[in-house]
Amino acid sequence: REARRLGCRGAPRRHPARPRRRPALRGAMAATSSLEELEEKVAELQKQNEVLGMENEMLADYLQRDADRGAAGDEADEALSDMPSPADKGKKTAQARGGRQGQQRHVRLPTSLTLEEKFRIANQEVEALSKDIEQTKRTAAQNTNILRALMEETDIRTAEVKRDAYEFRRDIVVGAENPRTGKTMAEKVLKYMEDKLTQKDMLINKLLMKNQAYKIAIKKSENALKSKQETGDDLQHIDFHQLQIENQQFVHRIEEANQELFDLKRRSGKTVKILNNMKKKLSSLTTEAKFLEDEIKERKAMLAKTEHDNLKVVEERDAARKEHKRLRAQSRQTPEMPQVVDYVSQKAEEYELEAQKRNWERKVEIAETAAKRIRSALRSGTLQSLVQ
Repeated sequence: REARRLGCRGAPRRHPARPRRRPALRGAMAATSSLEELEEKVAELQKQNEVLGMENEMLADYLQRDADRGAAGDEADEALSDMPSPADKGKKTAQARGGRQGQQRHVRLPTSLTLEEKFRIANQEVEALSKDIEQTKRTAAQNTNILRALMEETDIRTAEVKRDAYEFRRDIVVGAENPRTGKTMAEKVLKYMEDKLTQKDMLINKLLMKNQAYKIAIKKSENALKSKQETGDDLQHIDFHQLQIENQQFVHRIEEANQELFDLKRRSGKTVKILNNMKKKLSSLTTEAKFLEDEIKERKAMLAKTEHDNLKVVEERDAARKEHKRLRAQSRQTPEMPQVVDYVSQKAEEYELEAQKRNWERKVEIAETAAKRIRSALRSGTLQSLVQ
């Protein structure tokens, strides 16, 4: 140091720099280790904050449920007094820092729950969540049943609409057509619409009667319940338990009845489909039967005509036989009658003579035509040219 201070150039510069680098390395290592420790502490504090956040959320849900139910108000008040909020914690720490006077005035309250309290709250929250899950499942099952019933009703309505469309096409579009003009007859259309309106009116009356019966039953039940309440015959715990059992039994019966109704609706849908197919087959068979009836009528007419022709031929045959017998008897009575061979030869000779006659007539016609030509030639003075 003295040499450097005096400006000695020959003094080595590396030896004095070594003792200065070691403290710097030690400081860097200490800073790195302190930084890692701080990062670990921050990670631990974040985990603790997450756990405390989850506990606070669970406690808030628990207190909200208690406030909604209103059954454990005192316990909720105690829990609120035992569990201060983060703002209260900050205030309490500020008051604690304020000095001994603040510590003497205010009693420090607990800021955490015990394991038993946490276990009790967690169990209650689990039970509440289980009840909510069961209620959600029941609601989902009810909604599923409602949607299934709506689908069944939609299928039934679709089948009814198809059946109505088929009947309308069968009775009006095809059945009410006039074969002569090709137009739809108004009388059949009006009759079809009147029948449909009558069916709808009957269904409405039936539903109104059912509705009236249900209203009467509800009114009777309300009157019985009102009279029971007026007489002071309140339900005891055993009666209520018995009613719950009966209610479960009735619910089970209703489910069985609904299942049976679903099966019946499905069977009725299949029956309607089979009925429509049978109606189509019946219509085709009816058309074929009508065609066969017309064919049978034509065949019967042809058969009657053939029988008439047969009778006529038989009569002509009998008449020819009689005529033949008469001629044979006549030929036997008059032996001078010519023989058949003579008749045939004379007939052949007659045919030959007629042929010769026709030939001679043709020759005469040709000769007359030639004579006419010669006469015309003589008249016109062209005989000499014709001779040349």
